[in-house]
Amino acid sequence: MITIKAFNKGLVCREFKYEIGKTYKIPKNDVKICNNGFHASAHCDISETIYYYPISEDTEYALVDINVVYSIRDKVVGDKIKVIKKLKTLDELIEYDKTGEWCYLFVRYNAKKIKKDDVKKLQDAVLQKDKTGKLCYYFARDVENVNIKKLQDAVLQKDKTGKLCYYFARNIRNTDINKLQDAIIEKDETGKWCTYFAINVKNTNIAKLEDAVIRKDETGRWCAYFAEDVDGANVKKLENMIIEKDKTGKWYTYFSENIVEEL
Repeated sequence: MITIKAFNKGLVCREFKYEIGKTYKIPKNDVKICNNGFHASAHCDISETIYYYPISEDTEYALVDINVVYSIRDKVVGDKIKVIKKLKTLDELIEYDKTGEWCYLFVRYNAKKIKKDDVKKLQDAVLQKDKTGKLCYYFARDVENVNIKKLQDAVLQKDKTGKLCYYFARNIRNTDINKLQDAIIEKDETGKWCTYFAINVKNTNIAKLEDAVIRKDETGRWCAYFAEDVDGANVKKLENMIIEKDKTGKWYTYFSENIVEEL
């Protein structure tokens, strides 16, 4: 199996130094995952090495050929390994990152040392590889000199629930609030993120968000929170919806104790 293995500096792993082109073996009966044998990524993904080897100048990566004996989640262990080649360039490292997580963490932890052109290269890799939008949001939040519009558009496309659109609008400057708001209204299934958006993001359309919460909220919970925490909310309308939706009385009691007394 061709895959990626991480090493300490000098291609050292567990105090043993490997050499490019050489093959190493141990008896198959001695192999024990997480304990003894040659370990590497289970899916030829450099991101799978992050938990075991920190992203730093002392961590090195190589393409290896391993005879797999056991496999669990993010790693395999074998009784024979050949070190094919060391990954030396940023392009090589990016190529073997399947999720974009390594790219994001690499630029985050080495931001002061990375050239602007390489930041763009890592950003483009995250835009391509990130399936959920989470890493695009993190990249925009944590890295300087990035293209906010491109990262926002990726989050708008990839985010399935509205959660990341909310965090993007709340925590990142120079965003398109209207686009993010419309995406949340479309994606949010419960009214939760519409409520948080109305509470914590400036320059929103309170009426549109309130209508979305009324439409999506099935228990009255988010109607109650909206009435309590959003300036400009139609409290009477929300109260009527809580009465209609709340089957247990829990949220109307909450409304009565926290909101009615203030009216």
